[in-house]
Formats: sequence, structure tokens, C-alpha cells
Amino acid sequence: MKLRCDRNELADCLGDVLGIVPATQATKPIFLDFHLKTDASGLLVEATDLDMGARIRLERVEIIEHGDLALPASRFHSLLREIPDKTLTIEAFPDKRGAMLRAGAYEFKMLGEDPRDFPSIPEFAREGFVSASREPFVEMLRRVGVAASRDLTRFQLTGVFFEIDGEQLTMTATDGKRLTNDTMVISNPSRLLASSIIPNRVVDVLLKVLAEGAEDFQFILGDPSFQASFGRGELTAKVIQGTYPDYRPAIQDSPRVKVTAKRSDFLSAAKTAALMTDKNTATVLFRFEDGRACLHTKASEIGESRIEVPVTMQGDPIEVRYNPTYFIDALRCLTDEEVLLEFSDADRPGALRGAEHYRHLVMPLVTMKS
Repeated sequence: MKLRCDRNELADCLGDVLGIVPATQATKPIFLDFHLKTDASGLLVEATDLDMGARIRLERVEIIEHGDLALPASRFHSLLREIPDKTLTIEAFPDKRGAMLRAGAYEFKMLGEDPRDFPSIPEFAREGFVSASREPFVEMLRRVGVAASRDLTRFQLTGVFFEIDGEQLTMTATDGKRLTNDTMVISNPSRLLASSIIPNRVVDVLLKVLAEGAEDFQFILGDPSFQASFGRGELTAKVIQGTYPDYRPAIQDSPRVKVTAKRSDFLSAAKTAALMTDKNTATVLFRFEDGRACLHTKASEIGESRIEVPVTMQGDPIEVRYNPTYFIDALRCLTDEEVLLEFSDADRPGALRGAEHYRHLVMPLVTMKS
């Protein structure tokens, strides 16, 4: 194999799927490599750890001789990030166990594994898929995924729960302290009904590979795998086995207090109040009454703070204590100028909402009665 390409474009391509490659250890050395192979469409870059695999296509390539090779993923990607010259030439060794890399005054002989040992990645099934608009999907996945648990002892929560029902896709995530939920319209001509828990690692890679490209893409929710096909490649991954907890009672609370505020003002106040807390007293008391929200903190080794934000309010006065980090994360996920806060009771989750369907529930820490 011999080819010439833009170094930056290849580095970006490698970076999109680098998260699939194990960081330090693997059951086989080949799993620590990128598989590069050429075909009529250009250069294909593949990565897999058997739980997840992806292939990304780089079309702007001058192919001098077709072939394939496997190179150590992390080192190869790091080298391309450091080389200053724009044009890169890759020429595989005759035995394919490495390649000569040339870029201007830079030249490397990089050893690799036998590409024949690289496992095959399943092709995207061309039936039973649904289509979604890329940008709304990415935005929804990013703001829902923030609430997914990172606690591996609660494996069923370490991902985003996808549900397909007719022309609607619903995403939900929770770590037990907060819950996010959103919906979007999709194209589902077969009227499929499906659900799967997509692992956090897969979500991270999806956000990278879908960051740019064609407006629409296709995906399949299956058991035991999730598949996606997008303009420049494909991804397949195992889903999390198990039953996702019933989240619907939490989002169906009837709010008795509704508060509307300017999001930027509320975010600034919450961030400022958080600076007056420590890890032992990471709480902010929110009191809503008389057209204002009062944020109050008190820490024995730091001091006190009191910040007021003007709001529009419906309902009786209420005060709730929150971890400011979760509250700030919720406000950052919203993009509307105004945010709606809904409360059913002081010891029930508070919901933050924008103009669309997205809702972000945060559990209170301690309720302080007046």
C-alpha cells in the first residue's frame, strides 16, 4: 500500500475513532492498532475492541498502490499531530508489518501488526433502520448524556436510554441525582418499536463522528448491538444488557410552582454562589418568593453569600437546597434565553426546561422549611 494525503485530515479522522482503542492493555496487540486499507472510495480507517468498532472514510487521498496495514493507534495519531508538514506519504513495508511515513523533512519507520489479524467489523444492515437529522440528534445526545452515570457498579445507568416509538425518538439518562429527557422527530417508515441502552463510550464516539457530515444519517436499535451509518463511515457497538428503570413517574409530576428567569442571569448567580461553597458544604439554598430567587450559601471556613435574581413566579413560595454543580450543568445544557423551573414539592426533583421538549430534573439535597 502506498498513498499520499493531507496530514491534518487524516489526524482528525484518526482522532474521531481513537476512543475505541484501549488506552493501555488489550487481549490482543492488534486491538491497539488502527487498520488502514484502501478501496475505490479512498482510505478506510478502522478501529475496534470487539465491543465497539468503526470505519471512517477519507476520500481526498491519492492512492498510488492499493493495500492495507495496521499501525499502533495512539503513537500514529500523536505523530501526525506533531508533524508540521501538510502532506503525508504512507508506504507499507513489503511484509505489511509497518510502514514508512514521510512528511517534508520528517521520516519514520513505524512497526505494526499483521493486518490480516485485524477482526472484521460488521457492515451496516440495510434494513430495519430509522433516519434522523444529524445536528438535532447530536445536540440532544450531548445534553441528555450529561446525566448518565459513571458509576460502573450501576451498569444499567452508564449510558443513554434510546426509545423508538413511531416517528419519535426519546433519550433518557440518569445517575440517581439528576435525570435528563428529550424527544425528537425521526423517519421510521417501518414503524419500528425498539429500545436500547447505549453505553457512554459509544455516546462519546458518536458525538465525534457525527460532528460534521451529511444532514441525515441512519441507525438501528437492536439486541445485542447498535449500528449507525453516516456520510463518511459506519459504527457498530454492543448495547448494555438489562432493563432500564422506569423514569416516567419522575417526569410526570404536576408542578405547583413555576418560575421563569433569564438563563444567563441565573447561571451567573449559581456559578458565583458555588464559589462560596466547599466539598463539605456543596449546597446552595434556593428560595423563590415575591418575584425573586434568593441563592444563599453558608460555610464555616468560607463565609456566607446571598444573591438575588429577578423571576416571574406562579405558586406559593418554596425553598430547596441543591448541589450547585448539578444545577449549573442543567443551566448549561439549555440554550434558550429564558429557563422555566418547575417544582411539585420541596423534597421532589426540580425540573429545568427550555422552549423545546428537553427537561433536566435535579434531586434536592436538604429541604429547609420556613
